[in-house]
Amino acid sequence: MAEKVSAGDYVLLYSKGKTWLVRASEERDFHTHVGRVSFSGVIGRPFGSGMRTDTGDLLYALKPTLEDFIMKCERQTQIVYPKDLGLMALRAGIGPGSRVVEAGSGSGAFTIYLAGMVRPEGHVYSYEVREEFMKIAERNARKAGVSDFVTFHLKDASQGFEEKDADAAVIDVGDPWEMIGPAWDALKPSGGMVAVTPTMNQMERLVEEMKRSGFIRVHGMEVLLRNMEAREGKTRPSTIMVGHTAYLISGTKVLEVASGADEGAPEDEGQAE
Repeated sequence: MAEKVSAGDYVLLYSKGKTWLVRASEERDFHTHVGRVSFSGVIGRPFGSGMRTDTGDLLYALKPTLEDFIMKCERQTQIVYPKDLGLMALRAGIGPGSRVVEAGSGSGAFTIYLAGMVRPEGHVYSYEVREEFMKIAERNARKAGVSDFVTFHLKDASQGFEEKDADAAVIDVGDPWEMIGPAWDALKPSGGMVAVTPTMNQMERLVEEMKRSGFIRVHGMEVLLRNMEAREGKTRPSTIMVGHTAYLISGTKVLEVASGADEGAPEDEGQAE
């Protein structure tokens, strides 16, 4: 059965490649560059319905995805972009039911994604030292509808996570190497740690420290995204691309590290037996 728009729902309005994330209300109109629209014409209709502005332009009322909430979240800090989120979660083995500790809530973009991945049985424990950032992250998590799957701590995670036997640790702080010990202590054996850094120097230091500190399969990565302009007879790459956003680092906790055993080289991706 098609889900219908109710008053108070967040709706993604779409028109000609532009989007707006707004809350549906019968008492308000929303103004765009293609005219004014009244929600009274869409409340009670299925998501995906179209509605006309006062200038006759057509807008679609779409159900927002987690990506929409992430990209349009309130922010005072840089966010981790969708092109990086998926790979990091995959490298850390995060999925439904996972218990995840996070150092650096920031604006809550990564927190929202993690909560969406681990629900309904898993949980995210997010640590932030700045109260103003934590409050923004809490608001963004509530807006995205995932706050039930997140516990926020106003605490310096470098002093240690309260949670133990976590499935994964996610690190997004300025000095990520300071989090290696606390992350190792919080993780269950074979748990995954992933981190994000803006510079190569930070990545290099973090990778070397992880390899010395009880992590193997340690890798530094970068994801570049190039969209394609797909049009009949003249498809080509877009002239604008999402290039560097961050360097990504991943590793796996082990209980004993052999000297020189893991140099971070690309792994053999041959078929399993």
